[in-house]
Amino acid sequence: MMKKVKVAVLGATGFTGEKLVELLLNHPLAEINYLTSKNFEPTSYSDIFPRFKNKINIKCEQFDIKRAIKRADIFFLALPHTVSMQIAPLLLKKKKKVIDLSADYRLKNVSIYKKFYKYTHKDRRNLKRAVYGLPEFFKDKIKKTNLVANPGCYPTSIILGLAPLLKSRKINTKIIIDAKSTITGAGRKALVDYHFSNINNNIWGYKPFIHQHLGEIIQILKDISGLHCKITFMPHVVGVESGIYSTCYVSFKKLTTFSSIFNLYKRYYKDCPFVRVYKVLPKLKDVIGTNFCDIGFGLSKDKKEAVVVSCLDNLIKGASGTAIQNMNIMCGFKEKEGLI
Repeated sequence: MMKKVKVAVLGATGFTGEKLVELLLNHPLAEINYLTSKNFEPTSYSDIFPRFKNKINIKCEQFDIKRAIKRADIFFLALPHTVSMQIAPLLLKKKKKVIDLSADYRLKNVSIYKKFYKYTHKDRRNLKRAVYGLPEFFKDKIKKTNLVANPGCYPTSIILGLAPLLKSRKINTKIIIDAKSTITGAGRKALVDYHFSNINNNIWGYKPFIHQHLGEIIQILKDISGLHCKITFMPHVVGVESGIYSTCYVSFKKLTTFSSIFNLYKRYYKDCPFVRVYKVLPKLKDVIGTNFCDIGFGLSKDKKEAVVVSCLDNLIKGASGTAIQNMNIMCGFKEKEGLI
């Protein structure tokens, strides 16, 4: 059996940090040695989250670089945007492996980062070296890097849904995307809109044309396909416990058939253990609690237009599950280890 790796989760009390701990506890080759949160003095993690009682006995504490370096070899940064770029260089300098779940290393163009996150990037040296952590398209690069920029949740669903058609040059580059997500994608914040009474049985749109994930979607689709897309992205919050459901409206350059679309996707994802392709539109409940992204299609009668629908659990395949996929690849483990 392979030797266990010592891991740390920085930001372990956020939604993605908590989910990382949950998944890592079931990983046979990972040993959680260090947990941090800026919100707590040293406190038993199971006192913060009683569901972990008798499962994990270490304390969650404020970040200390000297203690961190001694405790772990692989670091998951489940930190707010703009914070990771302050910590990642310290860890990389000590030859640690870093998987950043914020947006700090996703956007290669620092002006686009500043446009969407209202902050000047402070670690351009490592930004150039970071590998975008979408295993379905960048696995070979992930194997060789010490710094992975874990994808955003909306971008994961949308890129997996659109990339095969764009790369094949079958569709026009003007695309409309209607995406719906649970509120946990926005992080653990004490805001009135996040109260149960406001979210339950409710839906609302937000940030039309300006959502921070738009730059990431456009950049990565261009990296994969070589095409610059004009995307209208309309995200919504829906009153469900978890998940993202993305509907992409595309038009074809010439008439197509349903079977040609289906076969294209089956070929692209034949070696991707966490992408499932269907002949019907997927349902959100089928992916909740899993690391799967389910993709399905609908073709218009005139065969000129289609909807491509993809859905996933925003905290697993949209964040922590993909982060563990990346860890597995970086460490030479089986890609599915601890996830199925």
